[in-house]
Amino acid sequence: MSYKVVYNSKCGGFGMSQEGLAEYNRLTSLHVKGYYCIERDDPVLIHLVETMGKEIDDECSRLKIKEFPMKYKSFLKWTEYDGRETVSIDYEQYLISNIRNINDDTTLSSDEKIERIQEQYREYDGRT
Repeated sequence: MSYKVVYNSKCGGFGMSQEGLAEYNRLTSLHVKGYYCIERDDPVLIHLVETMGKEIDDECSRLKIKEFPMKYKSFLKWTEYDGRETVSIDYEQYLISNIRNINDDTTLSSDEKIERIQEQYREYDGRT
């Protein structure tokens, strides 16, 4: 299973066309007045970006979808420069979180904890 988010790939900032916003409101039966009220992982927003293409963009945006394995959902790192956004996985935070969870697991022996932590480091070293 994967996790999708919408980001802006163009300088100028995240935005939606009036047509995109109207279609979002039609599909959700909401009366959202601005794109800033819409979460980036909103399934309706994702659907609109996939189906409307460039028609959803305003003059300063180019909305795209990026897909990640679900296990990284809580470990996404957003950066922005001049309105252009990038979304990536914060592998270090993912690794730290997993090691904490392993360490806190009272059902594991010390040897099992060591093995699982070593597995985490092997995955971290082998990421693409």
